[in-house]
Amino acid sequence: MKKYFSIAIILMVMATSLMLASCENEEPIDELEQTTPTLTVWVEPYHVKSASVDATKAYMTQSMSRYHLSSDSSSSDYIQLTYTTGNGNEGILYSFSRPDGALYSVIDTELIINGKVIIDYLKKNYSLIHVTDESNLQYYFTNADKSMVITTNKVSNDCFNVSYSFVY
Repeated sequence: MKKYFSIAIILMVMATSLMLASCENEEPIDELEQTTPTLTVWVEPYHVKSASVDATKAYMTQSMSRYHLSSDSSSSDYIQLTYTTGNGNEGILYSFSRPDGALYSVIDTELIINGKVIIDYLKKNYSLIHVTDESNLQYYFTNADKSMVITTNKVSNDCFNVSYSFVY
């Protein structure tokens, strides 16, 4: 019996040392939770001038599946839809006019880590009007017929907004 007990103790010591050695080269759990995947391709939020609430909801359901409707609110002046990803502060806020239900503003909050991909996309697909401050991601763009203005602006150390405003 003493022989088996001694072997069991030796095996337990060996297993413990192997387990500790295998964990030495792994990243701490805190670091793993803080790493965020970066975008390689950015998909713009739905931004069709005067679009309806139903058309926006349908698009988001079909084409932007990583976003989920988290709030649908209204007042006497506006209707707002808020979509989030569950990944930090990422989300999209759609604002509609109450009288006609037409989309008039879109604010897309994105992670700073994806800023270069997004700014490069906007530069490629829209006309750059002005850069106020590159370090704070303050850019101004317009579309070909100048019916929309797109602005970007850093809002925290982690996030920045891409705002679409329609010119009526």
